[in-house]
Amino acid sequence: MKTRIKICGVTTAEDARAIVAAGADFLGLVFTESPRRVDREQARAIRAAVPDADLVGVFRDEGPDVVEPLAAEFGLRAVQVAGWLDREPPVGPEVWHVLRGPALPDVAALPMVPLRTYLLDAYDPTRPGGTGVTADWDWASTAIRDGIRLFVAGGLTPTNVTDLVRDVRPYGVDASSGLETAPGTKDLEKVRAFIGAVRAADRERPRRS
Repeated sequence: MKTRIKICGVTTAEDARAIVAAGADFLGLVFTESPRRVDREQARAIRAAVPDADLVGVFRDEGPDVVEPLAAEFGLRAVQVAGWLDREPPVGPEVWHVLRGPALPDVAALPMVPLRTYLLDAYDPTRPGGTGVTADWDWASTAIRDGIRLFVAGGLTPTNVTDLVRDVRPYGVDASSGLETAPGTKDLEKVRAFIGAVRAADRERPRRS
């Protein structure tokens, strides 16, 4: 299975074009409070630069009244949100439910909605993402074995993503701060190395029985 790759915290049209050309499946645009937050002008420039790319809008505690208009305006493929587990999803974009906190939920208690996507991120009490801290890969392994469709984020780099893909085998991976020269400025050589490492690990890992 091909591991889906999301490069998050994209802030410029130039980076967006280069990241799509390198083979990323999704580009993450942060619309919530963050050093990587984009305004509407930046988001429009990115959408114009990569009109066919799958964009994911990254939010924190915002509700549908904030999220849905932005999803429509920028043609978002998915929205990444927290605290929406019991909401009806909006019409249009996929909803990726963020799991992050000092204590993660019991895997068996997660709603098993068909094709529901979860994203596991590392916990930091002061920052919602881009912390550079790795997530709980043991929890991820349990969730994946139980059939959860899971992206794993948190401190991923071209070096450590190989073990994650080969051993944990998530549906997707999500990287941001580990591929930057500064918050919101991507190191394109690291991006290419990251994508290359994921694809190499895809070829190496055993097939599921």
